[in-house]
Amino acid sequence: MRSVALGAAALVVSGLLGACSGSDEGGGAPKLRGEVTFGVLAPLSGDMAERGQDLVDGAQLAAADLNDQGGVLGRQVKVVVEDGGCTAATGEQGATGLAAKKVVGVVGGLCEDAAVAAAKAVAAAGTPFLVTSAPADRLIEAGVPSVFPMEATVYQEALAAVHWMAYRSTQQVAVLDDGSAAAQRLSGLVTDRIKADGLPVSRQSTGGPDLAKLAGTVTASKADFVYWTGAAEPGGRLVSALRQAGYTGNFMASSESDSPEFLQAAGAAAEDAFLTTPAGPQLLPTAADWAARFKDRYRRDPGRDAMQAYDALRALAEAVRQAGDTAPSTVVDNIPRLEDFTTFTGVLRFAADHSLTYDNYVIAQVRGGKLTLASKLRTD
Repeated sequence: MRSVALGAAALVVSGLLGACSGSDEGGGAPKLRGEVTFGVLAPLSGDMAERGQDLVDGAQLAAADLNDQGGVLGRQVKVVVEDGGCTAATGEQGATGLAAKKVVGVVGGLCEDAAVAAAKAVAAAGTPFLVTSAPADRLIEAGVPSVFPMEATVYQEALAAVHWMAYRSTQQVAVLDDGSAAAQRLSGLVTDRIKADGLPVSRQSTGGPDLAKLAGTVTASKADFVYWTGAAEPGGRLVSALRQAGYTGNFMASSESDSPEFLQAAGAAAEDAFLTTPAGPQLLPTAADWAARFKDRYRRDPGRDAMQAYDALRALAEAVRQAGDTAPSTVVDNIPRLEDFTTFTGVLRFAADHSLTYDNYVIAQVRGGKLTLASKLRTD
């Protein structure tokens, strides 16, 4: 993994600017002639509407910043929004609506089923789609050549967890899950990686509500690192049970526990617990100035969806600038060739299968009842 610090220059997106087509005689803001239109796909109704609006606002702030600095190829950046909902049908419908508007590229995609269906819908037009928030694995498995997930894979979360175990000089690991398919997949990947590294490891599904018994078993096993891959609320109860049973080692939970439910269920026992989780603006010092600007504009703190959409729209604009053209196929070709394009978490680069080359997982730690950044897991 790598780290590239974001300086002030990155936050004003100076590297995204194309040649301006003219300026006021008095040397004021450039005159932007014509438009480069990007689409934003987000759920705008239902349970996910708040996160969807966060995503839209992040993209709109990116467009405003680009226009303040001269647009792209001397043209004004414009965003059009479609409701992608959270089902396959609504995702397909929203993506089809954006394709009909001849957008240069699309950012967004929050719910997994909607994002996968939208990815397939934009494929026919060859429109680039940077999926900001939906899980990456199914999108990568779909193999759509114009789709690039900006979230990391489950395997990359497993690698992040094992990396942190090694950093903490772990001697013996207990990997626990709640029996769900997603939790078992992650716990299996982590267990296999630990075994490959030669560390003693045990793996167990809770299989029921008796967490006190499980905590006693873990404590008796002499494990000095516990990793929980299940849901947030039982994860909180588990760490509480472990501490009550006398466990004094490291406890870490997966990104499923990045939720108030984990902190509420754990209470004081959550203190110093670690989480593997995708980086958000509240955990990244590099995003502090941007988050303040966002709050000044929208009167609320930004979430991860806003940050991801901001970076995604900037990345699309950079691909257009680098290509010197707005033809979607040309933009698609330039996304894997982005030259040291920097996001809030570091350099954005895609592997051959369109997964992130440098994933966006960080290690968070509970301090004073709140999540703080423990490590960005990057080495330079």
